[in-house]
Amino acid sequence: MTQKTCCETLIRQINTLEARLKEQENLWEKDRIAARHHRRFLQFIPYPVLIRNADGLITYLNPAFTQTFGWTLEELKGTHGREYIPVHLQSQLATKIKSLPPGKNVLKLATRRLTKTGQILDMVVRVGIDRDEDLKPAGMVMVFRDVTMEKRIDRNQSAINRISQALPQYPRLPQLLQYVSGEIKELLGTQGANVMLLDEDEKEFYVLSMVHDDPTTQERVKKIRFKVDELLSGQVVKTGKPLIMTSLPEDQQLHKNRDAKIGYRVKNVMVVPLHTNTRIIGVISADNKKEGAFDQTDLKTLSTIAATVALSIENARVSEELEKANEELKGLNAAKDKMISHLSHELKTPVAVLLSSIKILSRRLKDHLPEDAWRPTLERMQRNLKRLIGIEAEVYDIVEKKSFHHKPVYSLIFDECKDTIEALIAEDTGETGVVQKVRKKLDDTFSSPDHEKKQVRLDRFVARRIKALRPLFSHRDVDLSTRLSPVPPILMPLDPLHKVVDGLIRNAVENTPDGCSIHVLVNKRGKGVAFVVQDQGIGLTREAQKRIFEGFFTTQETMQYSSKQPFDFNAGGKGADLLRMKIFSERFNFKISMTSKRCSSLPEATDICPGKKPACDRHPGPPCDGKTRVTVVFTLTAD
Repeated sequence: MTQKTCCETLIRQINTLEARLKEQENLWEKDRIAARHHRRFLQFIPYPVLIRNADGLITYLNPAFTQTFGWTLEELKGTHGREYIPVHLQSQLATKIKSLPPGKNVLKLATRRLTKTGQILDMVVRVGIDRDEDLKPAGMVMVFRDVTMEKRIDRNQSAINRISQALPQYPRLPQLLQYVSGEIKELLGTQGANVMLLDEDEKEFYVLSMVHDDPTTQERVKKIRFKVDELLSGQVVKTGKPLIMTSLPEDQQLHKNRDAKIGYRVKNVMVVPLHTNTRIIGVISADNKKEGAFDQTDLKTLSTIAATVALSIENARVSEELEKANEELKGLNAAKDKMISHLSHELKTPVAVLLSSIKILSRRLKDHLPEDAWRPTLERMQRNLKRLIGIEAEVYDIVEKKSFHHKPVYSLIFDECKDTIEALIAEDTGETGVVQKVRKKLDDTFSSPDHEKKQVRLDRFVARRIKALRPLFSHRDVDLSTRLSPVPPILMPLDPLHKVVDGLIRNAVENTPDGCSIHVLVNKRGKGVAFVVQDQGIGLTREAQKRIFEGFFTTQETMQYSSKQPFDFNAGGKGADLLRMKIFSERFNFKISMTSKRCSSLPEATDICPGKKPACDRHPGPPCDGKTRVTVVFTLTAD
């Protein structure tokens, strides 16, 4: 090879080498640019990133890691970084990597990590694993995402939802508050939680519920009452603002006294008020947080719970007070019924004796005085004594006491002595057969009404009762017409049915002026039978219509009230008849209702009706247009 050829070959080789060097420099520049971009990416990525080599030593961490956990690259580079891993989790990652199937180099892990200040964070970690030729880990890149706040929000929301759904299950206040305290303690991770209500009269707090790690402390604190100024809770009640104390000084006397009273030291505490629409009824507090310190998220959570349960607490308190009041009313009502029953028994005997005595007196007066001199007085006495018997009967039906103890006693004595009694009476009076008369009188006076249900044809029953009642108001100029359609039988006891029918007809007659009419109807109505009494009377005012079934309520003004003969116009009822019918309706399953229109000439309760339609027609003003309609609907018997 000539020298020229050698030179040309050398030049070509040099040119090739220069081209390769230039190409390599371009590659190196690209690598440097890529590395620069990679570092810039790691610096600006918002998630913590950590890189380990094949020996598990930290070679890199980004600024987001330092911002989240507090440690810098200089502090952790070249170490295993165990400082930021809780002790019980330090082998978790290695175990997970070993369990990966062959060929899988990406791992997702839910775990927890520590900050430099000791705070525990919930983390989701993605791990990318480099492997060597033997498929052994040769390094890894770890990317963290802090889900602590997300999990807290989820836990808080779940707890609030649970509390809201559980509130109706705890109608009693102590159980409700104990449940709420337990939820708060678990949710906030505290040593204790309690609900204290305010006794406004005594200016004291009382602990109605408490949940504590120590059951003995829990029961002891429940028995303690605190003056408002003894606790930080008093400040919360006065200001209406929540309070967080992340640390409480041990040397302040207020805190020393409180700790001595409750038996344990409160190191940190959070208190929120329980607001209702009008006032603060107490506080909810949590103390001695186990991990970290109370923060605004904890405060917001506890405030939300307080707002959720405050109204339920107030409702439960009102419910308990109403229940106590109801029990007291039941006791008073039982005492009232017992008293009325006793008075009824005490009234029945002397009235019966007086009526009998009046009959005896009338027979003897016939022989000594003219009848006109004494009969009006005795009749007035009889009439009012019968009114007393009527009142006793109505009241007794209302209180529903059906057991008379007098009749068995009197009957027993009478049966044992009947021969002697008959002989003595016959000797004195010359009368015979008195035993049956005396026995009938005992039965009439002391027997209880028969409430055995029987099948009754209402159209026939009403017809019989009207026939029996007509003579009693024959002195009145009232036109009573009937339309009694044949109806299927109803199932009713005869005694209350008798009182309902007679009472409604009598009320209609007594409230209808002479010259007006009354209509009585019986017909089938749907699945029942209707009994209707409609009068052309003076009608009721609106106020009277509201209260007419209350009992012992009269439609007349007190100053106008007078006691007259039954069936007289404005006879002045006792006010218990309609109440007795209403109670019968509930007891024997029928419905009673009333509609009424007040006479236009008598708009006020104090207005007086002349009692006769012709006199009303001569009076200037609107026509006589009052009316009242009472409807009773009975259920049909089964076929």
